[in-house]
Amino acid sequence: MQHHVTDGQSGPEPLRDPASLRRLLSPRSVAVVGVSADPIGFGARSIGNLRNFAGPVWAVNPKYAGQELHGFPCLGSIAELPEAPDCVLLALPRTGIMPAVEACIAKGAGGIIAFASGYGETGLADRIAEEEALRDRCRAAGLPLVGVNCLGIVDHVLKAGVTFMPEYQRLTAPPGGVAITSQSGALGYALMQAAERGFSVCHMTTAGNATDLDVCDLAAYQLSMPECRAVALAVEGLRDGRRLALLGEAARQAGKPIVVLKLGRGEAGAAAAVSHTGSLAGSAAAWSAAFRRAGMIEVEDFDALLETAGMFAKAPPPMASGVAIITPSGGAGIMAADHAEALGLSMPQPMPQTEAVLRSAIPDFGAPRNPCDLTAQVASNPASYDACMEAMLTDPQYGCAVMPVVYSHHASTQLRMEQLRPYARKFGKPLLIAWIPEQLEGPGAVVADSVPELILFRSMRRLMNAVRLWLEYYGRTPPAQVAAPAGLDAALAALPGGEAVLMEAEAKALFAKVGVPVVEERRATTAAEAAEAAAGLGFPVVLKLDSPDIAHKTEVGGVKLNLADRSAVEAAFAAIMASARQHAPEARLDGVLIQRMSRQGVELILGARRDGQFGSLILVGTGGVQAELWRDVALDLAPVSPARAEEMLRSLKGFPLLDGFRGAPRADIAAIARAVSAFSVLVAEAGPRIEEAEVNPLICGDWGCLAVDGLVRCGA
Repeated sequence: MQHHVTDGQSGPEPLRDPASLRRLLSPRSVAVVGVSADPIGFGARSIGNLRNFAGPVWAVNPKYAGQELHGFPCLGSIAELPEAPDCVLLALPRTGIMPAVEACIAKGAGGIIAFASGYGETGLADRIAEEEALRDRCRAAGLPLVGVNCLGIVDHVLKAGVTFMPEYQRLTAPPGGVAITSQSGALGYALMQAAERGFSVCHMTTAGNATDLDVCDLAAYQLSMPECRAVALAVEGLRDGRRLALLGEAARQAGKPIVVLKLGRGEAGAAAAVSHTGSLAGSAAAWSAAFRRAGMIEVEDFDALLETAGMFAKAPPPMASGVAIITPSGGAGIMAADHAEALGLSMPQPMPQTEAVLRSAIPDFGAPRNPCDLTAQVASNPASYDACMEAMLTDPQYGCAVMPVVYSHHASTQLRMEQLRPYARKFGKPLLIAWIPEQLEGPGAVVADSVPELILFRSMRRLMNAVRLWLEYYGRTPPAQVAAPAGLDAALAALPGGEAVLMEAEAKALFAKVGVPVVEERRATTAAEAAEAAAGLGFPVVLKLDSPDIAHKTEVGGVKLNLADRSAVEAAFAAIMASARQHAPEARLDGVLIQRMSRQGVELILGARRDGQFGSLILVGTGGVQAELWRDVALDLAPVSPARAEEMLRSLKGFPLLDGFRGAPRADIAAIARAVSAFSVLVAEAGPRIEEAEVNPLICGDWGCLAVDGLVRCGA
């Protein structure tokens, strides 16, 4: 069974065919509608950014018809254009957009870009409806739209700066390498301006309101460009988050990575949750899980987005996992090693033959090890420098080399960057330049940024994190298929037909149908019945409140542990009932559940919730009553295979407790993973019929695992 959202709804809208967007996003002709004589107007700025564009450019404004405007011919209307334009930029207010769209449709334009704001982003019902009508008209006519409320696009290969941002002509770096897609126009162009310092960018798009094309459509087009080697994607939100999976598949087929940043990582939606899972599985975690499932590389800082994408555009797949640090500064080497160690990167020591070369070339006050301190003396001795570089890069343990630049020097730094290029070409290993000087654009920085063989970072922390992401990306395996448990159909049939909350007994019975082991229990409505049931199960026992109206029993004194005889059970029954009536006088009290005290083990929480963007999410973490305190959880889109469930378990900070911490027996990880997988299949296949589900705690040991408590909130 492949992962999918089985909720009775249709699948996500397919990505737009890149071929259908070529005229719009890589135009050979452009018309700018709404150009005025005002040189700082959006239309004038935009047409000025097309001065180096090779194709025909026309201004459209009836006020200036027949004249030349900002160096381009001006016509009175779209209908008067001498040919059907590939791209029409509408530098018009909102009220002028729909008539212009009709004119573009009649002319046979390839697509439109609309700057206009004041649509759905206002929150006004009539403006939302107006934007929907615009979308419907464009789609019905096959006229793709970028915007509304956007900043435009740049095809740097064609020198098509179809944007109102000024001074596009200053962005003179050769096209190629990274493509940029951003929902935010200003942030997209902020990234695009890296081309002014020599960073190689081929394309930029801004989605704005994503009235028609969203960031997934735009990025998918960029993946089809031969100049593009990686995409830098900044996402704020999507109408349907499942489209990320489609974009991820397009990236896999193209063999090009997508580096992504989620802007706005709030936790909206958790407030209505009744389980611990609801507050632990927030929206930011859901987005991260979706990016991971789509095969994208997520960064958490805007500063890291373009640098990391630049590394993926330049770096080939790793030949090894070790990181070599080569520097003329001992302090810089220590700094690099600190960051590498903090991220768990491997820094193996040189092999004996490598070390022998280093010892012969490096003075005794240097360090013939890793980090390799060449000292300033060797760095100024070409023969010794070459010997050390050759030795370290030949060593098969190292997949990349980190080269801290500790000062910017007009006479030598740029030359040093040029000297490094042949090493990268010869050995096929990325050379990562950590630019430490506060002279951020000093000599050498532009060279390192602009040449294909060197990769520049202005932060050691970001550099090492990019290395971690690079190694992880190329070490991934595609998600495994997930087998349906034998009792799945019976479990789905047992779900109620509408909104309901299944408390402990009913929830555990449901989980047991798909193979999650559950603790044996009996019900009682009186103290005498409870004592009799306890004697039948065998002492010691646990008593738990049985109420459909109270989700968290411990918070109302509804759990009594380690009851050793009949009298203790009867007293506990009375105490539970009294406490429940005091704390929740309106709640229905159906009696108690009696369970034999479970075996000792590690407590986990296993949960799921329904996410409006991505469908069912599965969560596993350090559990018990302290689950929300520790917040040690792993989350993914449901369903997950047993292999992926085991990865999630191993990612927990509390995993050593399962793995024989301080001599304790190792838990049966495979059995726990099977239970997690089966639980995840149930919630995925149930779709919106299960809004939340939880096992807390799931007690784990070398004997397997056991669901001790459970809860399910069913949807309509």
